[in-house]
Amino acid sequence: MKRTLTLLLFIFCYGVSSAQVVEGIVTDAGTGQPLPYVNVGIVGNSIGTVTDDKGKYKLDLKGSINDTVKISMIGYKPLVLISSAFISNYQGKSIRLESDNIKLKEVTVKPKKWKTAVLGNTTKSKSSNSGFSSSRLGHELGRIIKIKRAPTYLKRFNASISSGPADSVKMRLNFYSVKNGLPDQILQQQNIFVLVHNGDDQINVNLEPYNIYVDDDFFVSLEWIQSARGGVMFSSSFLSGPFIWRETSQARWEKVGVGGLGFNVTVEY
Repeated sequence: MKRTLTLLLFIFCYGVSSAQVVEGIVTDAGTGQPLPYVNVGIVGNSIGTVTDDKGKYKLDLKGSINDTVKISMIGYKPLVLISSAFISNYQGKSIRLESDNIKLKEVTVKPKKWKTAVLGNTTKSKSSNSGFSSSRLGHELGRIIKIKRAPTYLKRFNASISSGPADSVKMRLNFYSVKNGLPDQILQQQNIFVLVHNGDDQINVNLEPYNIYVDDDFFVSLEWIQSARGGVMFSSSFLSGPFIWRETSQARWEKVGVGGLGFNVTVEY
């Protein structure tokens, strides 16, 4: 009996470790519709990806059976589980995410004369740049923006491109709170998509439809969510603060260098 159990355990472990590449689809639990651009990856690791426009993904776990896999999307409850359970339960199957009906934070705005300002780095340098040197799905980079007064209303995101993509590419614009100098919790309630074309030298996004107010310094980033040739480089300037990035979905955030990205936000406060 003991020998039989040992053999079965060996077969199970071999099956799990050999099934390293997981493929499947992420759908809405209520409607059954595929969910595009969902983040799928190992928490704190460089193994991750983003679902395509049909909700499909492929993730190579490289034998990591004891790590934690997280599947997350703005507006949905995240799914978190051990890699071995993820492999055995979802190989070739649908991952169903439940919508998260988060109540919007109430903001009390007293009658006053609002001031308009541009916060962040406004450089348009073509000689100094930083950005997406690869097109890895889930790769994300940005900078911390310091506010002058709370509440601050975000009106427009602006970025200067020094070198554009070979093809048009869709990115996601994200806003996070900041904790211990790194991005923490997502601030917006909806996905904000940005389409960058070959030849573009600016990104300008109207934020007013998203009604984003912040009470403290925040982090703004762009995330690579669609397969495309080449990369995108943004203007940067020396000694304007480090930019912060993560390699792919669910990876650890890291501070890189001293060349601050040319990201800025038009605000009212």
